[in-house]
Amino acid sequence: MDEGALVREQTPLEFFREQLEKAMEHQKVATSTFTEHYLVTLLAACVRGGPPPGIEPGVEDAPLALLYVRAIQSSRYERARLLRTMGDTALFVSGFFADSLSRKLVDLQYYRTMGGHAYACLSRQDERLAFGPEVFSELADRFAQFADLLSEVSEASRLTSSGSILRLYERWMQTGSPRAASLLAERGLVPVPPGELKLQ
Repeated sequence: MDEGALVREQTPLEFFREQLEKAMEHQKVATSTFTEHYLVTLLAACVRGGPPPGIEPGVEDAPLALLYVRAIQSSRYERARLLRTMGDTALFVSGFFADSLSRKLVDLQYYRTMGGHAYACLSRQDERLAFGPEVFSELADRFAQFADLLSEVSEASRLTSSGSILRLYERWMQTGSPRAASLLAERGLVPVPPGELKLQ
């Protein structure tokens, strides 16, 4: 048997495109080819340890609120770059590393709100960007849905311990994520919003 048939080499872009497509199929999410390419490129760049595409190293480590203040005080071109950094960082962290936010001062909802706002502002910019305003508008409008896709790419095989189930429940409580609710249901837990709990 040819050993080459057993091992398939993939570039990071190919790997993440395949993983994202699986997540999209599983969650029944459809998007434009441009937005899908944007998400794949973001995953590949961030997982390699570099900054989001087109961003200088170090900027993405700044707090989101600081990035926003810098953005609104900057020239149009720099504002667009900083807003993109803010949106990309928030999307990647709240999707790929959602569990890491459960014990932080700022929570998952903060990241998703700030990221969605950054992309919404970016979609209204006049500055020429590699991706058109329709991509950033879609990222803004469906931020939580796309974060759920990245979360599935990250966590497909890690939700096994009681601790991870608790973090999953906390994520659902913070964001109302349909994916988190579905994963809880798969484990026999039907999440109920606190206001709907009724004591017998």
